[in-house]
Amino acid sequence: MEATVGVNIGPSSRGPCLMGQGWNGPSGICLSYLLSGYKPYFDTKTVHPNPILYRKLQEAKHMPITEQDLEYLSEGLEGRSTNPVAVLFDTLLHPNADFGYEFPSVLQWRRDKTQHIPHLVLGRSTPGGAWHAMEGSMLTISLGIWMELPGVNYRVLTNGKRR
Repeated sequence: MEATVGVNIGPSSRGPCLMGQGWNGPSGICLSYLLSGYKPYFDTKTVHPNPILYRKLQEAKHMPITEQDLEYLSEGLEGRSTNPVAVLFDTLLHPNADFGYEFPSVLQWRRDKTQHIPHLVLGRSTPGGAWHAMEGSMLTISLGIWMELPGVNYRVLTNGKRR
């Protein structure tokens, strides 16, 4: 996968646009969400079940998570990935999911239109990536709730569907 900086063509030519070839799967969709100006914040109305992480989150609750010290926030966390930032975001989106719990996310997504970066995400096939190659009866090898994209509640999306 390559990313190149090009020229934004169209009626609102306001600067460069990011073009990613082959980025129309879940990662590309999330990247597009972030480039659209959405940022993850700690939702101060929630309590994370990990008391150490909860205390750290409260230290800079006014700042987007992506602009904080991710190494500091992810210290001591354990999960299914060897990438500490991935483990951090997993535990923020689905606290203690690896232990079978279904706690609500502690993230709140806010859009800052001034942070919007005009972009175009290109791919070789329909958006969704590998999801289209799965058998009809298989939704994912992960628990369904782990497949949520930013700002999309999986349970609401699939309510009443057997897939």
